[in-house]
Amino acid sequence: MKSKNLLALMMTLSFANVYAQAEEQVLNSDPIDVDGYIHQKQVSDGELESIKSTVNKYKNENTLYKEKTKELNKLTNEAEKIGENAEEKITANVEAKKAETKAMAKIKKAEAKLKCLMDDIKSPECDAIRGGGDTVEQQVSVAQAAPAVTSSADAPASTGGAFETIKMIAFAGGTQYNGEIEQLEAEVAAGLRLESNITSRFSMGIGLNFAQLKTNDFANSMFNNQSWYNGYMNNYGGREIQYRSMGIDLYGKFFITKSERFRPYVGAGIGYSRANMSYTNNDTYSDPFSSTQFGNENYQTSYATGTIMGGSEIMITRGFGLNIEAAYSSGLGSSLNSKASRSFTNSPDQMRLRELGTEIINANALSIFAGAIVAF
Repeated sequence: MKSKNLLALMMTLSFANVYAQAEEQVLNSDPIDVDGYIHQKQVSDGELESIKSTVNKYKNENTLYKEKTKELNKLTNEAEKIGENAEEKITANVEAKKAETKAMAKIKKAEAKLKCLMDDIKSPECDAIRGGGDTVEQQVSVAQAAPAVTSSADAPASTGGAFETIKMIAFAGGTQYNGEIEQLEAEVAAGLRLESNITSRFSMGIGLNFAQLKTNDFANSMFNNQSWYNGYMNNYGGREIQYRSMGIDLYGKFFITKSERFRPYVGAGIGYSRANMSYTNNDTYSDPFSSTQFGNENYQTSYATGTIMGGSEIMITRGFGLNIEAAYSSGLGSSLNSKASRSFTNSPDQMRLRELGTEIINANALSIFAGAIVAF
């Protein structure tokens, strides 16, 4: 009886175990969709996620490296272009320096040649320059390779500073006075000037001038048909009149070019002059039939002048040159003061001197001068 019960119990347990395994199998099997298909369940754990994270990291790093490689290649190309441009700039700078060196060599050669010619320096170097040799060119090239030693002999002749150059100019020429009635020409017209530069193209100076002329007094025809004592008036015309003037003037010159050898200029000035007129035959004589007096006539006057000029300086050496000038001058207004040795009322020739003096003062005086320049 006990054996049957034990067998029944064992069968019951076996059946229960089989049922439990079947139930567990059903529970752990993949679910079936409504359409009858088995749904695949995604299975994951920590190790799998770690692997996935590592794979994604490598993918991102590969992408980053690719982009970085592209940017580096781009920057490398740009750096190469910058290097090429820098090389071009360096090459251009080197060429510019070479051109500058050649230009300075030519300038120094020209300055050396000009100095030798202007100052007439006696030396082997200057002889080579005058002969057209290559000695100076070689010396200039050597001087370019080494620092130049500055000395008073190599210094430039002029820097354009005020009062750096002082010139004394002696001149002489001819002057023609063109008045309303008279046309007279000076026997002597000369002067002396002292001049200094203010800038490289402007200078000022002070000058003394002298003029002398002679003319016969044909205008006083009142006595032309009479023979007076001592030949004052005769059938051949009137007495000879001598005119002399001396003046001082201040003037300025503007030089049109900066050339050191040929220097054309224009200028203007104002001055003060003193004139004296008298008859060369000035013996006294009185008309016995009237109160008319002859002889001892003299007239002095002073007046202001204005002058415009144009000409050129031609420098032969640094310290010597020639000056050619044309000038126009005239009196400014009437006489400043005058003095007569005889009264106008009883001396017709004294009246004539005053009239002639006024004519000369207000005349248009045209002058041509040539002079010598000595520069200090």
